[in-house]
Amino acid sequence: MASELTLENSPTSMDPSSSSSSSSPPERSPLRGGETVFPRAITTQFHDGVKVKPQSGKAVLFYNVLPDGNMDDLSQHAGGKVESGVKYLANIWVWDPIIN
Repeated sequence: MASELTLENSPTSMDPSSSSSSSSPPERSPLRGGETVFPRAITTQFHDGVKVKPQSGKAVLFYNVLPDGNMDDLSQHAGGKVESGVKYLANIWVWDPIIN
């Protein structure tokens, strides 16, 4: 069983369903499922993978390349099935060139 991480609650929310003409965000059903799963990741307590629960206004940042330029196999990841609610995500790839 993979360990499960949660991110702290935040007062800021990146709610794509809210509207500037509305005084409050629309009602949404709670999100169940949709964890980001890192099956090869290890921690000091767990050696069988890590699951990160999605939370509104939070992000998961990880590196998938080692300092020597090789791929980091421990960064292999997948999105778990969303059982209820809606999960929004955006990918941002950052390139850090090696400058001699």
